[in-house]
Amino acid sequence: MNLRRDVKSDTERNTWLLIPAYNVEAYLGRLLQEALLYLTAQTILVVNDGSTDNTAGVAESHHVNLVSHPRNSGKGAALRTGFDYLLGRGAEWVITIDGDLQHDPSRLPDFIEQAELDDHDIIIGTRQRKVGGMPWDRRFSNWATSLILSIVTGQKISDSQSGYRLIRCRMLKGMEFRCTGYDFETEMLLKLSRVGARIGSIEIPTIYDGAPSTINSVKDTLKFLKVILRFILTKK
Repeated sequence: MNLRRDVKSDTERNTWLLIPAYNVEAYLGRLLQEALLYLTAQTILVVNDGSTDNTAGVAESHHVNLVSHPRNSGKGAALRTGFDYLLGRGAEWVITIDGDLQHDPSRLPDFIEQAELDDHDIIIGTRQRKVGGMPWDRRFSNWATSLILSIVTGQKISDSQSGYRLIRCRMLKGMEFRCTGYDFETEMLLKLSRVGARIGSIEIPTIYDGAPSTINSVKDTLKFLKVILRFILTKK
């Protein structure tokens, strides 16, 4: 894929990169360096979620957009802050990517290309079946929640816990979310599918050599299931 062409296409489509970041000083610099091969600093936003290390300083040194929470509020809260910021600037698309290098930034052009090829509103980066170092409990949790979400939404969702996603920003306008943690990404899929969002996917590599995951498989899976049950019973 031609990088020059990709950058031009990305600029024309007004696509932003949103990075929720908590204590990822050791990883954020490399992530930004690689992301800047495909995007401009003006279309990258880091939401520093109350980090106690130099995460904010790393973002500033790369001259990207930065919003900081005064205290740690959760990944979902960081994403919600980022969405509000981007909607206020007329963004058309947003790609969300974790700040701990567990997502490969070299796949950014693939999300853009897929958006241009089809009419999906959300494209999820689905991790390959060869899961390498992914713990078995994480695999089971992801399989179970993805299956349930597929049934509830009526759309195939192969990796509901992947935070590497491209989202059409207009689908987020007027949406009200309750979750502030990892369960936010489940809530978002449910609520956007309810208003007609079309969900697709692309395959991405599974990477477990970045920061250790902070997801608690049992606790967070129960939260995911609670969100799904609440949606089924109350549609909220």
